[in-house]
Amino acid sequence: MPQRWLSARWLEKRRLQQRQRVARYFDCTWITAWGEERARVSSLSPNGCYIESRFSVPPDGEAVRDLTIALPTERVNLQGTVLNAMSGVGFAVRFIDIDTKTRERLSALIQVAQREDRMRVSRGGARSHSEW
Repeated sequence: MPQRWLSARWLEKRRLQQRQRVARYFDCTWITAWGEERARVSSLSPNGCYIESRFSVPPDGEAVRDLTIALPTERVNLQGTVLNAMSGVGFAVRFIDIDTKTRERLSALIQVAQREDRMRVSRGGARSHSEW
């Protein structure tokens, strides 16, 4: 019973925390067996991202090496594992071995973007992906 209570409590806390994710386009590259691939990230969080790629979609579970995401102020180099690959559409990547400094930079970027989104909504405006 205590284990069950702890699990329920953890899930409740997790649900109450605001998700740290931003839906914006960022250019990215990664290395495959055939060389460098280029695409764009359409959703970014401190734990992972979604890469839109019509041509090169790795299978679920494959490691993504040397993933470079071009943020507005800098480039971030990451590694990850492919999740939910959909041929002709794209795939999700869960970051692995991410250092604290990089995770904090991603969190800060996302917080700023979320704050801008809230301000824009409160003013009644909307911004498309292409404006970023």
